Amino acid sequence: MLPERIGRYEILRVLGKGAMGVVYLARDPQIERELALKTIRFDHAEGSFNPEEAKARFLKEAKISGRLQHPHIVTIFDVGEDGGMLYLAMEYVPGGSLSQRLADPDSLSLYDRVRVIAEVAEALGHAHERGVLHRDVKPANVLLTPHLDAKVTDFGIGKLLAGDSDLTSTGQMVGSPAYMSPEQIKGEKLDARTDIFSLGVVLYQAITLRKPFPADTLTTLVYQILHEEPPDPQALRADLPPEYSPIVKKCLAKKREERYTTATEVAGDLRAALGEAPVTRTSGLAASRVEAIRAQAGPSEAVTQPSPAVDPESPTITTGRRMGDAARQAEAEAAKKVQLAGAAATGGKKKTGLPVGALIGAAAVLIAIVAVFALRRSGPREAEKVYESVPSAALATSSAAPAAAAAPSPAAPESRAAAAPPPASAGQVPASDVTPSPTTRKTPKPKSTTPPAATAPPARAAAAAQAAAAAAAAAPTPAPKVDATYTVRRLVKLNVSPIQARVFLDGKYIGICDDWDGAGGGALLYFHAEGNHRVRFAYPGYRDLVVDLLVRSNAAEDKIEVERDMEKGNGEGPPGPTGQFRRPHYKTVSGVTFNVDPPDATVTLDGKEIGPASKWASEELALGGPAVHDVVLSAPGRDPMALRILASQTAGEVRANVKEKLKKLN
Repeated sequence: MLPERIGRYEILRVLGKGAMGVVYLARDPQIERELALKTIRFDHAEGSFNPEEAKARFLKEAKISGRLQHPHIVTIFDVGEDGGMLYLAMEYVPGGSLSQRLADPDSLSLYDRVRVIAEVAEALGHAHERGVLHRDVKPANVLLTPHLDAKVTDFGIGKLLAGDSDLTSTGQMVGSPAYMSPEQIKGEKLDARTDIFSLGVVLYQAITLRKPFPADTLTTLVYQILHEEPPDPQALRADLPPEYSPIVKKCLAKKREERYTTATEVAGDLRAALGEAPVTRTSGLAASRVEAIRAQAGPSEAVTQPSPAVDPESPTITTGRRMGDAARQAEAEAAKKVQLAGAAATGGKKKTGLPVGALIGAAAVLIAIVAVFALRRSGPREAEKVYESVPSAALATSSAAPAAAAAPSPAAPESRAAAAPPPASAGQVPASDVTPSPTTRKTPKPKSTTPPAATAPPARAAAAAQAAAAAAAAAPTPAPKVDATYTVRRLVKLNVSPIQARVFLDGKYIGICDDWDGAGGGALLYFHAEGNHRVRFAYPGYRDLVVDLLVRSNAAEDKIEVERDMEKGNGEGPPGPTGQFRRPHYKTVSGVTFNVDPPDATVTLDGKEIGPASKWASEELALGGPAVHDVVLSAPGRDPMALRILASQTAGEVRANVKEKLKKLN
């Protein structure tokens, strides 16, 4: 039976069971936080089980894990004993394990599988630096957050690199056989490189979706680990990038002196193979090799538009911040140049011998160039200050100068994102940062070369009118104005007001803004491949808000937040469904099952009946995402029930189980 309380913790439900204990989802009433409570009992042991040794191991897990403070290691909060049962209170990671995701290959892209292993390597590097071995690195001990970040757990059989000889003696194997290193199988003295071998097994499995040593018996497995080389990953999957094979081979070297020295080196090489900058410089790949890998990496097949060129030296790219200081400096320099030009024109001390008009024109060109430079590297408000500081007469003069042709002209909305180089950071780049806004640039109206209609012959006037009508009919419908552009590597949080605003991703309705804020039942938008995406927000009484997302594997930020307020006005695109919506009732990564009373209740998904709930009790109903699906459960003599189910890679639960009971009609 489910206990109501263990220690001070309120028990909510079972998360998993092991040979000697149970892991519960619990609640700490003192700080109102959900956590995982790992328990173990010693009074029901059988056979050669040593209760005192097991108890010592369990307490050592708390001691070891308490040393480790890392974003990719599960945090330990508390340890205690209640009624002969030891418990360990730890961080609750609701996204399931890596082993669950590898069982469903479509739930994680190759990029994310490798990225997760890189995060595990960073966590192991942190542990090794503090004298801690894991000794049981395997997919089941790698948990995933709803944002798909790795969290390494279960250091319960870890061995201190120094001063730990009382619990495990040489010659005793501890760990999962399929992931053991050769020296671990032999019972030899271990060091950090044994975890690196196990990590190599997990990496091999992650990129090929099969184990490197696929034995049917323990004897065969031991022989393979000690004597056989696994097939090259590219021999199993021809579509794998060639950079992964040497990393796997070096991790799985039979002789530990041929492996990586540290797990941090493994993380650096994996991030380099992904086209990302390593967290620290490693010796595994030379800098030239890193650049070669990046040069070979082409755009993903999922890219919907050509990737715009970017300037890697741009401060906006590397920092994602507004360059307000640059704008103010440009404004001061522009004012100084105008002052010098004025002094020369009025006969000041500095004589150039050039006509006054030429001096004014040259100064205007310089001002325009400085203003454009400041506009491209500053926020919209600072850029407007620069343009406001330029006299309209100077702008008018510069428009006639030949050099003014080099200045960028206002681009059409639909070509703006493709024509201007976007940043590669997560900083917000309003449309006016990419291309100067027509409303802030004071450009003189071009003179017409067509004679007035009154003086043109009737036939010529009729032809001109006909040509104008044809041109108007052929003109493309203007694309919506883009309010902001963001560059990101994977994850996007939507924080737009009003929170009930309807969200359209690439033209498809996916729910309301409140569904995609990553909190309170919501999730984050997740992009596993490079590409350009457009998000439109719509709500009655508000002007549509349009945001472009540039997903790049080399973006500075893995996660960004779109924080905007919609403006009052009239929307232009489809408004989406009407009414007010509450948060999703269920979340899932890939599918859902129904455990409904009565079992013959009809399930309606997004307005379409799909059969009785009993049909989907054991068979999983696949749901596409990212999207929030509307589900209605109905049965004769019962009140119908409406549910919202969110499907996303960042939902956390690999499979949602809908447990509902329909109330009888009064």
